[in-house]
Amino acid sequence: MAQSSLSAISRSNGTKPIVPSPPQRDLYSCAIYLHNELSKRNVPYYFCGGFACINVGMTARTTSDIDIAVPNGPDGFGVLLNILSRAPFIQDKTGVLPRGSYYFFVQSSGTFVEIDGIMAGFMGFPTFDPAKIVQTSQQQLQLKFLEPSELLRLKFSTWANETRRKGPKRQGDISDILSIRHLLLIGFNSIRSARGTGRELQ
Repeated sequence: MAQSSLSAISRSNGTKPIVPSPPQRDLYSCAIYLHNELSKRNVPYYFCGGFACINVGMTARTTSDIDIAVPNGPDGFGVLLNILSRAPFIQDKTGVLPRGSYYFFVQSSGTFVEIDGIMAGFMGFPTFDPAKIVQTSQQQLQLKFLEPSELLRLKFSTWANETRRKGPKRQGDISDILSIRHLLLIGFNSIRSARGTGRELQ
């Protein structure tokens, strides 16, 4: 089924594959699947990137991929690669999809969700600190996300790269930065207001 769906993906100018953006519900299906599989193996993780910005950064946009960080080593990143190497994930070797990328295939809709696996502690991605992880409820599960200030720090660090600043993700990055900055300022002003009136935030 996945291979037949691959063959239906069209190409732009006969070279670059056009992978249709999945509906957001398919991203949550993928995130929940990853959460369950990693939790069964006691592998800590956090979602980051645009998917995290939407969920905990209040960014009003969509995304077509999921970034997930796990510890380095065989009991972390090795486990993630093992999960990604079998169904419902695929790694296309025909050249239709970008090489080296893993995709979560959603059979009900025939769409693909791209997965970017990241080693926590590598290239600025923080290691696991409970204070830097927030959880949100999704279908009675507590999905784990990098907290907003760390997401903002990562966004600024990627903008040091001119290719990123001028690339196709520019507008999404700008939306993320402005939304998270606004969210953090609201929180800061609430704390300052509470201190100014002698109240403690609960």
